[in-house]
Amino acid sequence: MKKKLLILGLVSTMALSMVACGGDSNDTKVIENDTDAVAEDTDSAHAGTPFLFEYDGMDINVDDDIADYLDKLGEPNQYFESPSCAAEGIGKLYTYSDFEIQTYPDGDVDRILYIRLRTDNVSTKEGIDLSSSKDDIIAAYGAPKSEETGSLIYELNGTTLKFIFDGDSLSSIEYDSELNN
Repeated sequence: MKKKLLILGLVSTMALSMVACGGDSNDTKVIENDTDAVAEDTDSAHAGTPFLFEYDGMDINVDDDIADYLDKLGEPNQYFESPSCAAEGIGKLYTYSDFEIQTYPDGDVDRILYIRLRTDNVSTKEGIDLSSSKDDIIAAYGAPKSEETGSLIYELNGTTLKFIFDGDSLSSIEYDSELNN
């Protein structure tokens, strides 16, 4: 039974890591709005910094060296390596109880490709977690830059913040590097 669970876990992790390899969707719907007003609101709220994931007193940013955070994050629940879709070499997936971090190789450095929030025990700096509604997200961030089927997409200073829905329920929140788009 343990062997079956291990195999299921590895297959699930592999499938999730392959999501980063997905191509562009042709189901993109751009929302027309007053982007200047939204940009001013977003820029003043974030003062030129990208969207950051705050965890245990750390601000974690995509494209940073994962080594800067590993000691403080502690031992992951799961760890998986596979060929990187974002760069030449091996990507690494660190799965913790409430979030996961996928890396891409950059020379001798493993940089953060994305951070995916998986439970409502963690939230964005603006207080959005998986129990939040679409209206909560728009109230916190303004109108999205774009809306793909089931997702609200925000971009700021090289970081994409995606809110992914399953029907009306928020199923995950992703901080993505430009390399993952």
